[in-house]
Amino acid sequence: MQHADWIRRTGPLASLALGLAVAACGTDIAGVSNDVAKTVISGNAAGKSVVEDINPETFRQEVPCPPLGVEPDGYLLMTYDRGKQDDPQGLRYQANIEKWARKCQRGADGGVLMTVGVSGRVTPGPAWPGGEILLPLRISVSDTDAAKAKPQVRQLSIPVTLGAGAPAEQWALVEENVSIPQGGSAKVQIALDEKGKRRQ
Repeated sequence: MQHADWIRRTGPLASLALGLAVAACGTDIAGVSNDVAKTVISGNAAGKSVVEDINPETFRQEVPCPPLGVEPDGYLLMTYDRGKQDDPQGLRYQANIEKWARKCQRGADGGVLMTVGVSGRVTPGPAWPGGEILLPLRISVSDTDAAKAKPQVRQLSIPVTLGAGAPAEQWALVEENVSIPQGGSAKVQIALDEKGKRRQ
């Protein structure tokens, strides 16, 4: 069957499908790969080509997601009894960041929203009496194309119950809807940080 006869019989959707299959052969055109083309056209038992439903998600572009990192001095937080700074016997606890991840999606207004996941461990020191710790975690978002702009900062508290002399406890946090500035190059960083605490 000639292409013209096939198009007349199957209609404009088939024409679109055929065009995608031909254009995508051996290359990617506007993000349409060979695999996408295969989902548009398939053969039935009678040997005729039929048009299948197209999943819109196949053509949706990925949401740009800036990298997520830890501030150079934000990996470790050590807390001491008052007046016993740097005294190993005065250490109450130390906490660290071990893993982090992020995912982005479009918000209702078309902006980009990031979900941030962070985890680590907290270890009691000789001076820790047992109880609940509120680990201070900061998330900062800055636009590197606007050097004078103040970063957006979220200061969060992560509750961790830690017994005196207990083994290290894991902690984790998932923070949603972190707004990412548009039209520039964003940088997102996390850190264990609180005034009066020592970071290393």
